[in-house]
Amino acid sequence: MTVLNLGDRRWPPPPDLEETRLVTQAAVSRSWTEGPWTAEVEHRMSALTGAPYAIAFNSCTSAIHAAVQAMGCGPGMPLLVPSLTFAGTLTGARHIGVDVRWRDVDPDTLTVVLDPVEEAGSLLLAVDLHGAPHTVTPAAGPGGVRMLTDSCQALGTLSGGRHIGATGTHCWSFSAAKMVAAPDGGAVTTDDPDVARLLHQLRDYGIDDTSGGRANGAVSHPGGHNWRPSELSMAMVAHRLTALPYWTDRARHTAYRLHAGLDRLGLWRQRAPEGTDPAWHKIRIGPAGQDPAAAQRLAAGLTDAGVPTHAWGRHPLHRHPAFATALARRLPVTDRAAAGTFCLGTEACPPMTWTDDEIDEVIDTLETLTEG
Repeated sequence: MTVLNLGDRRWPPPPDLEETRLVTQAAVSRSWTEGPWTAEVEHRMSALTGAPYAIAFNSCTSAIHAAVQAMGCGPGMPLLVPSLTFAGTLTGARHIGVDVRWRDVDPDTLTVVLDPVEEAGSLLLAVDLHGAPHTVTPAAGPGGVRMLTDSCQALGTLSGGRHIGATGTHCWSFSAAKMVAAPDGGAVTTDDPDVARLLHQLRDYGIDDTSGGRANGAVSHPGGHNWRPSELSMAMVAHRLTALPYWTDRARHTAYRLHAGLDRLGLWRQRAPEGTDPAWHKIRIGPAGQDPAAAQRLAAGLTDAGVPTHAWGRHPLHRHPAFATALARRLPVTDRAAAGTFCLGTEACPPMTWTDDEIDEVIDTLETLTEG
């Protein structure tokens, strides 16, 4: 068995000369917040997604926190959320004091599933896990499910030929592990002008944009924070958004080759809903039956062969001591996937950075490990 070397750091990409120039320019300007690069990122995110409004934040965690508030969810109010996600999805909501109600996921896509009658009138914080978009449709009318999506892993994902951010309200991440990687940063895109107005206000201490100044007297919302992004980070984000088409194409190409090999070997792998085209952020796999012991053996065999893995989502939030609620319901699909699957590569060396030869070697390694 060939021993690969996929443990070196390949992500995020190092700054190129033009990016270094732009960041230096932003630093020298001494306009370090609410400057031209923040506006430029908002313009480019609106153009990329097709959403009429884009609001930049200092992180995706902040963006989700603000969006939950802007969509009217407050202390004691129900918030539906899948448990198979990162803690950052729920951090802001728990600070607000919402009533978290856990929901299970689809066994193939690992995205949230709902009973539309049971959930009427609630806010759903859905997650586009690893780039695979959820398929829950908000119901029309005041009794329907309202929708907010954590799309931090799905920048560049398409549905029906359109970017998933074209409609609704989505939160995006520019942290170091994401497709557009910077020291940190986030954004919300939305087609709701009222939500966009509140997000601008919440981002800047709760100051009303129409006040004409930044003073205590201009604060009109008690839920605001200092969530303004750094112009240095926004300069990097704006520059790296130009390279997004290359990396989304590479992510799709890598996923196609790996998924084809996994299917041939009879292994489990995450699937995308019909009619969607994810820019795969992670490649999640497991033994056919998602048996935890078999998954651990498979991951250990890959590691021994120089193919690192990571157990993203091993601790689902409904069982996590910091997030578990007294009335947590059974989530059998979530529990099975958390224990019986894992992700190929690492955040420092994700599969989209692998060469085609390395991808083929990984598939050959999997074949050797699954023989007999």
